[in-house]
Amino acid sequence: MKRVIGVLTVVMLMAVAAPAMAGDAGKCSASTQDCLNHMAKSLNNRGWVGIEMDDKGGAGMMIITKVIDGSPAQKAGFKVGDALVAVNGVSFSDENEKQLQDMQYSMTPGADFTYTVSRKGSKVDLDVELGKLPVSVKAQWIGNHMMDHAELQMASND
Repeated sequence: MKRVIGVLTVVMLMAVAAPAMAGDAGKCSASTQDCLNHMAKSLNNRGWVGIEMDDKGGAGMMIITKVIDGSPAQKAGFKVGDALVAVNGVSFSDENEKQLQDMQYSMTPGADFTYTVSRKGSKVDLDVELGKLPVSVKAQWIGNHMMDHAELQMASND
C-alpha cells in the first residue's frame, strides 16, 4: 500500500523531486548530494495541508487516513475517509498530470486552494489556506527520497 505522509500538494502525489531530476522508471537521476540540496531548497517554500492518505481508492482516488491535529486540513474540515477528487477544479487523474504539476509552484504557505472530496457519496468543496511545511515533515520527505538513492546505490554495487 502506497502511503503519502503528512502533506498534500500536487507534487507529493506525483513526485517530490523536480521533474527535471527524474530518470528512468521515475527514479531520481541526480547525485545523492545534488538531490539532497535541491530538495532542501525546493521544500523551503512548500505549502502544507496536513493529511495522511493512501491510494487504496484506485487510480486518481486518494483516501484520507489521518487529519493532523491543528493543521490547515483540520481547520478546513477534511475528515478521515474523504476521497480526494480535485484541486481548484482539476481532477486528480493521469490526463491532468501536467496541469497538476504546473499548479505545484503556486502551492506556497498562505495560498488558498479548494479541494474537492467525495464524502459519503457527495462531493464537498473544502477551502484551505496552505500552511508552512513543518520541519519534521520536510525531513521525512527528504529521508524517504534519500532511501531511494541508497537502494539504487546498493543495487548498482551488487
